[in-house]
Amino acid sequence: MKNRILFVLMICMLPFFCQAQDTTAKHKHKKTHKTAKAAALPPWAAAHNYDATAHVYFPDYYTFYDPNRGGYVYWSGGKYTFTPSVPPYLEKVDLSKTRIQILKGVSLDLHPELNYPYYMEQYPADNSGNTRVPVPVPGNPAGN
Repeated sequence: MKNRILFVLMICMLPFFCQAQDTTAKHKHKKTHKTAKAAALPPWAAAHNYDATAHVYFPDYYTFYDPNRGGYVYWSGGKYTFTPSVPPYLEKVDLSKTRIQILKGVSLDLHPELNYPYYMEQYPADNSGNTRVPVPVPGNPAGN
């Protein structure tokens, strides 16, 4: 008899329990999600089918484009420097025609320049003697 009463009570309470779970699920669904900054794509992006979902490395210029920060990171004065505009030595370069490496799989929260020695080895520069481009010192990637 106790088992029957317990069973009936459980059956009667089941809709209330399910409704409480659905409400919780609705609240979880309404959570706000962190989204990437809505920034304009750089002018060279279309030529490279770039959508700002990854960092970009310009191996011939030892320069990174960081979409999270919205600009470029390059070596200057013995350290990495960030600028929202194209670095001075790239102002006359047609970046839509230059060689790039899209760094897929690298979190946008990371600063790509911290792994510069790896990228230097994986994607060697072909700057054909261009001395205007500052070359980072591999043993000092963060410029410390």
